Amino acid sequence: MRFSTFRVVGILALAVGASCSDAPTAPSRLEPDTVSDSSAKLLGLFGPRPLYCPNSTPQSTTAVLDALGGTLSLGGTSVLVPLGALLDPVEITLTIPASNYAEIDVTVTGTDHFIFQLPITVTVSYAHCSLGLLQRLLPLSVWHWEPSTRTFLERMPSIDNKLTRSITFTTPHLSGYIIAN
Repeated sequence: MRFSTFRVVGILALAVGASCSDAPTAPSRLEPDTVSDSSAKLLGLFGPRPLYCPNSTPQSTTAVLDALGGTLSLGGTSVLVPLGALLDPVEITLTIPASNYAEIDVTVTGTDHFIFQLPITVTVSYAHCSLGLLQRLLPLSVWHWEPSTRTFLERMPSIDNKLTRSITFTTPHLSGYIIAN
């Protein structure tokens, strides 16, 4: 009995250690409208788990920014475009969609993909989210993701500020982003 307990603990420790690696992670996918909250939480055992944070009211703001840069802010989320990141004026939209997860979408009108001359800084608030014990203790991260297919594409280098309950990251491109752990 004692040997089996140590074996199980050892296997779990190896699994946890392997999941904490900084090695590239293959994209993982949530099935739209078919993944229950408990299933989404189980996904965290094998890949990123989205931060459960229901929002029933979509919000959006749009601004025209140019080479001088500027900031879009909405619901505790901000997008800071530095001086020189844009060559021409563009219309940028920040959207917080109706979703069960802490996610945002940032787009430039008339483009499917947009690359800045310099990285922009995005800060996403999760102050309105209920956090579980692990989420309060372990750092959260932001993932570039495809909302239409619910696919995690790339983990963004992020700083999780537990005091302000916000997470900040830089990116050279606009896209959909989601907070996960």
